[in-house]
Amino acid sequence: MVFLAAHLLFLPPSLEDIDSINFALGVVDFDVAKHQPHPPGYPVFIALAKVSTPVLRAAHVSRPEVAGLAMWSALAGAALTFALYTLFVALGSVRPGSTTTRVATCATAVVLISPLFWFTALRPLSDMTGLAAAITAQALIVSVLTGSSGPSALMWGGFVAGLAIGVRSQTALLTFPLLLLALLQPRSGLTARNRMTAIAAAAAGVLAWGVPLIAASGGLAEYARALGSQAGEDFSGVVMLWTTRTKAAAMDAVMYSFLWPWGSVIAGAIVMVAALAGAVRVLWTRPRAIGLLIAGYVPYAVFHLLFQEVITVRYALPLIIPVGFLAVSALDWRRATAALVGTAVFAAWSLTLSVPATIAYGTTSSPAFRALGEAARPRLGHDGESRIVGLHAVARRAVDWLQVTRSQTGKEGFAPGRVLRAQHGQEWLALVEQWRSDPSSEIMFVADPRRTDLALIDPASRRPPLEFRWDFIEPPFVGGTRPGDSDLYAMKPPGWMLDRGWALTAEVAGVTARAGLGPHAKPSVAWLRARPEEAALAIGGRHLGGSDSPPMQLLLTLGGATLESFDVKPGFFLRRIALPQGSLAGSGYLPLEVSARPSGGSTASTPVALEQFDLQSPGTPMLAVEDGWYEPEYNPRTARSWRWASEKAVLWVRPIGRDVTLTLSGESPRTYFDAPPSVAVTIGSRELARFTPSSDFTQSIVLPADALAAADGRVVVTSDKFFVPADRQGSLDRRHLALRIYSYTVK
Repeated sequence: MVFLAAHLLFLPPSLEDIDSINFALGVVDFDVAKHQPHPPGYPVFIALAKVSTPVLRAAHVSRPEVAGLAMWSALAGAALTFALYTLFVALGSVRPGSTTTRVATCATAVVLISPLFWFTALRPLSDMTGLAAAITAQALIVSVLTGSSGPSALMWGGFVAGLAIGVRSQTALLTFPLLLLALLQPRSGLTARNRMTAIAAAAAGVLAWGVPLIAASGGLAEYARALGSQAGEDFSGVVMLWTTRTKAAAMDAVMYSFLWPWGSVIAGAIVMVAALAGAVRVLWTRPRAIGLLIAGYVPYAVFHLLFQEVITVRYALPLIIPVGFLAVSALDWRRATAALVGTAVFAAWSLTLSVPATIAYGTTSSPAFRALGEAARPRLGHDGESRIVGLHAVARRAVDWLQVTRSQTGKEGFAPGRVLRAQHGQEWLALVEQWRSDPSSEIMFVADPRRTDLALIDPASRRPPLEFRWDFIEPPFVGGTRPGDSDLYAMKPPGWMLDRGWALTAEVAGVTARAGLGPHAKPSVAWLRARPEEAALAIGGRHLGGSDSPPMQLLLTLGGATLESFDVKPGFFLRRIALPQGSLAGSGYLPLEVSARPSGGSTASTPVALEQFDLQSPGTPMLAVEDGWYEPEYNPRTARSWRWASEKAVLWVRPIGRDVTLTLSGESPRTYFDAPPSVAVTIGSRELARFTPSSDFTQSIVLPADALAAADGRVVVTSDKFFVPADRQGSLDRRHLALRIYSYTVK
């Protein structure tokens, strides 16, 4: 009752994950083909929500659609108290004459109060409800296997196991191996009739939801098509160990599956050590219990580790159960003190972490919904005029839900003037099209902070973003949630914007490569805002051929007229071009086409990557990298992007007649060196700063106007330490790497 009350009081005020949004849309209009909800359909869970939602609406509960889903998680979590206790008692009773209720009590408490379990019982998702059904089936089946219940328990266990798949399909991996074990075990005391009855009950449980699901989906063929679509997305859209067979991915699988669910890596490691000790003890005293745990949880664990996105921590929810049971078993000696004290200490630790997160989650909308709400607010001083809202594709489903609820209720809510939608990975193109059609547009853009495609829009056109974040650490609670953290940019018409074919970031370079684009294949287009004054343009990149490849000619055409033409040799290049007054005369946006073709009579075309671009009017600072820098890189695991700098890396900072401030942010060099390096920033012979970073750093350096002008803007960053990856890792990478720089800006 305490568990139930603590959760019903803090149900979330908004949806928070694409799965929960799909569930809510499915309650409004069940259509698996439209991912309402996503395949395989979750018909039992949707049926429960279709019952609860109108009841809550009639009771005038705030946001009944969200509460109508989340309340089942709270109820299921509370119901699991009984199912877990029954299961743990059955596991303890496999030793003749022993019924370890102390272990069952403590293990039930440890599982219930573990951070992941406690928090998932708040969420408007099917995980907890599905787990409650699966553990109920497990408890019934195990009671038969251990001789504490008769054949009728197997029948009911089979029926619940079949029905549970309609709540959450993965439950089959938790229940059917145990059911199969019970059916095949020769000395279980079951007759052939008992076994057939259990099989029929399991089939009846599946048919109870399967037949209505297929009927509602328009037939078996239509349902199979929707299911196949989801399977393709699962294998192509996420990082899983089966498709990303690396050491780092394997370490992530272990960490997010077995450590983070307990609140932190350290706490998880302690619990796992205790669980391993408990496994040895249980194997010695009652080995049959280990066999039952293997049948009940190893199939799911294998599936989870190989085929699910482990960063979505809630997928590890079932694995808490055997780990909690074994950890408590390690403390269960003849006296109850160790088990009771251990359980109390863990409960205190877990609740200290979980209760503040529970309160924050139950009182504040998710980051994406807060960002969208702010984005759609009418502009002050514009007579209630609605804004144009752009967004990364991860937030599209949230917009769908907000628009559905507004149309249903007629209440004030999400009502932007227009929502710009584009294909995932090409969201910036919607901005390009909007500004080309209406050069005066002001846009609110809801951005996924892990994405980097906004580098294709003039950064001078946007202010620093409003940041919307979870008010608690993510991995034990909402790790892997999409949409998650969000940034909201107010964007005025930019001075320039880039179309297809560029490579300013590793993400954008990947989009360009997959599309087979680039200046060597098809002109890469930049749209330049018309202006009467002069401007400065900087363009850079890399000739991707080998050292013996012929040069490529880069041709810049502005409005059909040749602006500049120059050869680029293999390796890095940067070109600065002055555009005299009148060069950009006109209105709207003018197309600058950049193409690359073989030079000097050669017919061999080599790919060219365009990695830098900027265009600014007088008085606006500009920054570009020159010699000693390497290509943009990105790590999808950490959502970090960076460039490596060598031991001597040159920046070009445009002299504008005043002092400017250069800011460098980078990773701790101690990751790669035994001692921090000495880093110097110089202009000509003048040293402006020297620092020795021993951790992640952000360093701001004032660049004097006179020094910049005298050195034509060349700023040199040197380090007395560097390494060559090939010397350390046996790779072919011969680059000189000194500093990993996350960002460099000037203002």
